[in-house]
Amino acid sequence: MNVDAALDLWRGLIQASPHGCRVHLSGGEPFGDWDKLIELCRRAKSEGLGPLEKVETNAFWATDEATVREKVAALDDAGMQKLGISCDPYHQEFVPIERCRLAARVAGEMLGEDRVQVRWRDWLEGGLDVLGMSESQRAALLAEYAASRRERLNGRAADVLARHLPCQPMEAFADNSCHESLLRSRHVHVDGAGRVMPGTCAGILLGTLSPSAGIGEIWRRLVEDISDNDSEIENCESRTANEQPESQRIFPIRDSRLATRDSRPVVGTLAKSGPYGLAQAARAAGFQPRAQGYAGKCHLCWDVRRFLALRGDHADELGPTWLYEQPSSEV
Repeated sequence: MNVDAALDLWRGLIQASPHGCRVHLSGGEPFGDWDKLIELCRRAKSEGLGPLEKVETNAFWATDEATVREKVAALDDAGMQKLGISCDPYHQEFVPIERCRLAARVAGEMLGEDRVQVRWRDWLEGGLDVLGMSESQRAALLAEYAASRRERLNGRAADVLARHLPCQPMEAFADNSCHESLLRSRHVHVDGAGRVMPGTCAGILLGTLSPSAGIGEIWRRLVEDISDNDSEIENCESRTANEQPESQRIFPIRDSRLATRDSRPVVGTLAKSGPYGLAQAARAAGFQPRAQGYAGKCHLCWDVRRFLALRGDHADELGPTWLYEQPSSEV
């Protein structure tokens, strides 16, 4: 995505969110193309598009203090409110933890500690590089970290981490809908190809940006599809109306109508009846739940969605394709 396209998207987010829009720049790794990152931030500030809530990084670039000071100062001047640093056992397979520590220390001195967000602080303080570990050491570390339940069991995490957690039959997750996270979200992701995804659910597509469909139109189409069950709508509204003030939603829903199963068979089913409902629907196509069960509803959701995606079903709601084609590990 070039800078002009990113600015168009930024403007669209503001227009689609009358109560205010906070943008954070992530990746991949946005510092991988520093010139583009800083140009985007500076042009957004010059247009008054803020706030730029956060720029997120794995700190691979923090090789010395002078470099950290130069880049943090430039981003601060360009309107960045917070620097987010990804720091956990998974990132430390690839990025030396001392670079995270250097970035966090210097940015804290320059911006103030309240403007530096580290995920996770305890790992920053006590963690270590994972790349040099033996396979058994690494497995023990991942088992310990999985037990903390910090990570959503989606994608590779569902394959690798769930093996270290107690599992339950999928029936344990019945009546556990995803309405809030999908349709009343304060957070969406847009990738470089223009795919719009829920903030917490990699591999689910809410829509794809195009000349005829900006972010506002994509969201309008999503939330204004008419439900086939008015009583279900009313019940859902009564459960959720007071849980998240409209002023805090990134895209406020003008009414509580859910997507229909016909127009949004994946998102609609998840919004109404969660991963268990999607699993039940997928059984007609041959889906078989894991005999050992699932470590959580997100683990179940990933298993069902991968089954459907690898069949080529619902390509407009499940993607990108490569995400589901990654080699899986037995759980």
